[in-house]
Amino acid sequence: MSFSKPLRPDSYVQQTLLRYTGSEHTEFKRYVLLTNFSDYVERFKALGDHVHHKQTWESVHNDDLDCSVVNFGIGSPAAAMVMHCLGYLDQVDAVIMLGLAGGLAEEMQIGDLVLPTASIRDEGASQHYLHSDTPALPNFKVQHVIQQTSAEMGVKTRSGTFKTTDYRMWEFDQDFADLLKGQKVVAIDMEISALFSVGYALRKPIGAVMLISDLPLLRTGIKHSESTREILGEFCEKHLELGIRAVENLKKEKVFQIGEVLSFEW
Repeated sequence: MSFSKPLRPDSYVQQTLLRYTGSEHTEFKRYVLLTNFSDYVERFKALGDHVHHKQTWESVHNDDLDCSVVNFGIGSPAAAMVMHCLGYLDQVDAVIMLGLAGGLAEEMQIGDLVLPTASIRDEGASQHYLHSDTPALPNFKVQHVIQQTSAEMGVKTRSGTFKTTDYRMWEFDQDFADLLKGQKVVAIDMEISALFSVGYALRKPIGAVMLISDLPLLRTGIKHSESTREILGEFCEKHLELGIRAVENLKKEKVFQIGEVLSFEW
């Protein structure tokens, strides 16, 4: 077995993207939408001419929208990896996560869209990028544009602190459930704090708008395979539309200029 010449951090990222997405690094557009489900990929493909690759992850690139979509799967390690790779692509101006989350606040309902204002880092991936005392925060400007876009569309959004955990089967752990109640978090997921932390560490602007897919503190609110299909069938299209229109508004406002990406914060 022979290896190529030693890789640098940037060439290593390029090779990683090619192995995981099937996409050359040059195929990625100025804006990237991240997701965990193929439903978003299929709907994005239907929007016009595109290039589609499917490896371990799935990616679609649309020249007209100047936007790429990546389905990177589930969990904070994958989230940190994809964000790390995007952090090294100079042509990518901003990233938006379109994911699913469990609603914890009493007023939450299935189908609600929530903008995370921060996330408690109860996962292991982000510790490799930020000190444990550093909060996981989105890029404010990206979140502001998403909120403005939702108002233009007449779509109600909520906001609040998330908890990101790598503890997947927690729903019947009463001690963990009690902890969530005490922390006053509005929703729980498995990727947000890793995405925000890596974005901050590598200075790649990222925001998120999350779809509430279940109410896990209620025994009757825990999602299963059938309910997930129903929820995606009902709400995925509007969720994706919000992400795409937010990208369009980011372009119009010319928020991120070459060499001035972080001039307004960080």
